[in-house]
Amino acid sequence: MTNTEPVAVALESCADALRTLALALRGQRPVEPAVPRTTAPERLLRVDEAAAIMGVTRRWLYRSAPRLPFARHLSPRVLRFSEAGMRRWIERRP
Repeated sequence: MTNTEPVAVALESCADALRTLALALRGQRPVEPAVPRTTAPERLLRVDEAAAIMGVTRRWLYRSAPRLPFARHLSPRVLRFSEAGMRRWIERRP
């Protein structure tokens, strides 16, 4: 039996590229491409690390966490922030 995972990943990548091209030809804004399966595991940052990257206080992050799409509650007392999600959010801010 052969491993077909690399072929499946390549086909998914091609399909994403074709969807983006079709949207561009229609004059529509492409949807953010899917993250390839071969990426490294997501890094979750502690509050102090995220605050340093964003240039905000820890208090601001704790208060704003319910509204931030990259905040992750691992348990009732453990809050982490997706580094990749946070960087995408920062890039999209005006």
